[in-house]
Amino acid sequence: MDRGSLAKWLLLGAGLLLFFLYGLPLITGEGSAKNQPLTVVDSTFAEGDRPEESLCTLKGPRFESTFSTRGASMRSARMLDRKYAVSVDRPEEQIDLVTTTREERMPLRADLRVPAIGNEKEGGAAQQVPFNLLDWTLVESSPSRCVFRYASADAEVEKTLSTTERPFEVVVGLRVRNLAKEARKHRLAVEQTAWRTAKEEEGQLGMQSEFLSETVLHAKGGAHQRLHATDFEPDDFEGENFTAEKWYRLPGTGTWAATSSSYFTQAILHREGPAPAAEAQIEEVWRPGQFANKKDDPLRGHIYRSRLAYPERELAAGEEATYDLLAYVGPKERAALAHVGGGAPDQFETSKLVDLGWFGIIGRVLVGYVYWLYGKVGSWGWSIVLLTVTVKMLLFPLTLPQIKSSFHMRRLKPQMDDLNARYKDDPTQRGLALQELWRKEGVTNPMLGCLPVLLQMPVWIALYTSLQTEVELFHTPFGPFMPDLSHPGKYFIIPAVLGASSFIQQKLMPQQGDPAQQKMMLFMMPAIFTVMMLFLPAGLGVYMITNTWLGIAQQLVVERWMKTKLEAAAPRTIEVREKKTADKPTANQVAGEDDAEGGATASADQPTAAGDEPGKKGKARGRGRDARIENG
Repeated sequence: MDRGSLAKWLLLGAGLLLFFLYGLPLITGEGSAKNQPLTVVDSTFAEGDRPEESLCTLKGPRFESTFSTRGASMRSARMLDRKYAVSVDRPEEQIDLVTTTREERMPLRADLRVPAIGNEKEGGAAQQVPFNLLDWTLVESSPSRCVFRYASADAEVEKTLSTTERPFEVVVGLRVRNLAKEARKHRLAVEQTAWRTAKEEEGQLGMQSEFLSETVLHAKGGAHQRLHATDFEPDDFEGENFTAEKWYRLPGTGTWAATSSSYFTQAILHREGPAPAAEAQIEEVWRPGQFANKKDDPLRGHIYRSRLAYPERELAAGEEATYDLLAYVGPKERAALAHVGGGAPDQFETSKLVDLGWFGIIGRVLVGYVYWLYGKVGSWGWSIVLLTVTVKMLLFPLTLPQIKSSFHMRRLKPQMDDLNARYKDDPTQRGLALQELWRKEGVTNPMLGCLPVLLQMPVWIALYTSLQTEVELFHTPFGPFMPDLSHPGKYFIIPAVLGASSFIQQKLMPQQGDPAQQKMMLFMMPAIFTVMMLFLPAGLGVYMITNTWLGIAQQLVVERWMKTKLEAAAPRTIEVREKKTADKPTANQVAGEDDAEGGATASADQPTAAGDEPGKKGKARGRGRDARIENG
């Protein structure tokens, strides 16, 4: 691809980026004052004085979670590994994955009311419990087990939370017993929630925010669905998959539902009991009374909610129902996710919590290979370097034709400039002459040189996506200038090195186009990479710098080999003779087909390539079939 074409593609890409950032929101109406139709009140609690709150803390492998008697919900979830501190500068403060503060939106809350009926009988059994936000009693508390109990004249409900031998897991057991003299109804729903402001979720140039969140639903048979805030615009709630409660329901039997960010997840998984549905809802929160446009509200944000909703159940007098679930609240470590539940590897298919983008199959292979390399060298930074070396070697057969074409284009530049000048007013003849030159020199059409780059794009995109979602790089240092591979490095060292490396690589590329365009490309590409790397994770910087220097090394080695090969070959001269007639030349004439006498004639009003004056007839000087072009 010549530099002019590359510049056009870069400008087109910049235009599309600006359109999606600024133009599309204007067209789609993002930021309007329209509200979501969420009017269902699904959580209430008793009025008056409430019992004093009690807390129970579970301490499992690599985590610590606290639960409250207010709703028997999770109030904090901290990972104990040093790398999961709030920042590398604050290692003593651990990240808390519980980000909601409203009691009716706390994670692992157990809602038991049937939303379709009121407190009294309405053509069927009455509600088993009067409120969703129950005040429970803590009846057992230990580092490995918390038991909460709610009791009334109509019901006894017991909720048990316990650790397992695996990290970040909490078993959630619920028992509902009907103490009333007549039948009672309940509907269990257990959810995971997270609150994020719009500002937290904003990314930077080329880098997505680590707080960018989504809900992920999974059903029996492997079906899964990722849902983002844009999937819950006001008009979306009329879709066929939305329930009367305004929840999006994944068709089929739900196996798990999760609320996730780039590096962490809060999942609730079904183990035993009636088959639930996996549902999600993302609430937009802003202050319409103060701001006419929601985007002007600095506190605007979203509550991400995912849940398992079990079918309604009617219990006869004295009957009870039990539910068995599992919560995973922690980092999206591939090894930990693969063993959730302790059964067969990835029995719940929780590996799908990691989003590897469009080229997920390639991404999974690359991530698996990085894990294998880490097991050998014990360093995530060096694992990325070795991964880059491997990928570069595997893609070398696709890169080789491009390097050869680059070498030949630079070597033949004088001849190409001569043909461009000679046929500047005849594009068709100029193209045919260039093709003949490339054919004789064994040069691939420069446009075909773009093909290897396009074929490598899926690998690059998959690698880029996987490195941006790899929690193993989170707060992981690599050298003095990279204290955190998941964030930009210190002192702008990586952008400067990458920019200089890109500049050197540009100098090695074939010089085409006018001098002004060449100069622009020489400095523009390094500048783009430098600016991008100001915001990209250092782990991606390691990959890009390694890839650039490997590309430089490959080009230097291949070109030295080709020069040696040319020097060893016998010198030869390529001559092009053209035949001009009053009529428009044919393709064969442009290519320099000989006439019957073995020579090429010129019309009386046009000189031959050998430099004859107009009006003179003669044979072109030299051997071959075309006007002489010295083989450089």
